Amino acid sequence: MPPASEEVGSSSPLGLEKLGRRLLVPLILGLLALVGLVLAVDARQLIQQLVAFNLMLLAPVLVLSLINYGLRFGRWQLYLGELGVALRFKASLVVFLVGFVLSVTPGKAGELGKAWMVRELGGGAARKTAAVVIGERVSDLLGIIILTGIGALAFPGGGWITLLCLVASGLGFLLLAWSRAAKRLIRLLSLVPWLGGKAHLLADVHDHLLILQRPRLLAPSLLLSVLAWGAEGIGFGIVARSYDPATSWMSGVFTYSASTFVGAASMIPGGLLASEGALAMLLGFQGMEPAAAASATLVIRAATLWFAVLLGLGALPMALRMLSTSVTGVSQPPRETKLR
Repeated sequence: MPPASEEVGSSSPLGLEKLGRRLLVPLILGLLALVGLVLAVDARQLIQQLVAFNLMLLAPVLVLSLINYGLRFGRWQLYLGELGVALRFKASLVVFLVGFVLSVTPGKAGELGKAWMVRELGGGAARKTAAVVIGERVSDLLGIIILTGIGALAFPGGGWITLLCLVASGLGFLLLAWSRAAKRLIRLLSLVPWLGGKAHLLADVHDHLLILQRPRLLAPSLLLSVLAWGAEGIGFGIVARSYDPATSWMSGVFTYSASTFVGAASMIPGGLLASEGALAMLLGFQGMEPAAAASATLVIRAATLWFAVLLGLGALPMALRMLSTSVTGVSQPPRETKLR
């Protein structure tokens, strides 16, 4: 039987130790986003706008980002408890934070890496946590769509966007809850030679996901998502209003939520390039000067995405220690080499 460190390929303690290499891609994408914004505006004016930004405003913006993470961690705990995943609070928090780093790596390895870490730390079957991770992404997406619809009311004719967002979120939920369609898709996937043997795992993950979509759980999870991303939307409003006091709080929430949706839809790690471009473009459409829009974009991305990555990096050494103890402990039972 292969050692535990070989069970999930790159999602292993060794892979986590080499995480710096995998961060090269998001760092390069972040640099490209910076270069793109610089090329789109006058570089001197952009520097002037960045220097003119009141750094004291970073405090409330970062606090609002922390509120976002705290609410999402509460949802993470809610989902884990619903599926009977028993994990110590400290270990659960560490896994959640490290997920911020893993989620910006190519292929969003954190989506499966979190499930692997929970299993290695004694939380039980990885397929349960995989369903939790998918449930998180679904809840985030629905919450962002709802916020986009709410924020659209700040603009003339925005009611149509609001209606569209509400319909889209409703259809998204119905598609997820459409068990028959999911089972048909899984049966089709079972016919694929290299995937057929794992189709039963997909079916199990989907069954656990359906548990998280039950009405009694859907309402609180959506509320947590809306409040979490709404907090960051308000943080963006603070930044935007520092450049243009005429910016309304509602339009700030719309702009941030819509750009976050674009980043998620792009499937690029961290939404890099896509979110920055959407933010700057939407601010420009609302009348903000190009250099100010570019500066506001850089500030808010630093206070949200890159702030989360720094928190995840800070939690990484503790995660490695926990995983090392779990893997080398004599009391650990043998582990299967497949996703359980």
